[in-house]
Amino acid sequence: MDKTTRDILLLKKIAKHCREIAETHTEFGDRRELFRSDKPYFKSVSMDLLQIGKLAKHLSKDFRQKHKDIPFTQIIGLRNIVAHGYGKLTAETVWNISHDDTPLLHARCIEIAKEKDRDSNPENNPENPSNLT
Repeated sequence: MDKTTRDILLLKKIAKHCREIAETHTEFGDRRELFRSDKPYFKSVSMDLLQIGKLAKHLSKDFRQKHKDIPFTQIIGLRNIVAHGYGKLTAETVWNISHDDTPLLHARCIEIAKEKDRDSNPENNPENPSNLT
């Protein structure tokens, strides 16, 4: 598998974990107070953040350099905090990241994946002259 294809697969997996975070919030009623007190709720979201960081770490250096608008260093750093307990990970921090940052990350991952799919599959590109009918 070439590097670009691998990066896009990783990106799609990152988007899946972002979506799962949103689904978890929905399942638990998206209530901040419950998030602070319910360990399974907190751990579920934290584990998806860990997976996002793990996947981001495996993206190629070229990909991460090309997409500097995505804070990969911070994403990977958060994974290390979740995995190894460096510092204290608070429910408030996880809540804020999962509400403020992961929806933006999800949207950006989907956008990049669609661009790459279009680039690698010209017959699917609506701007391809052969597709204009």
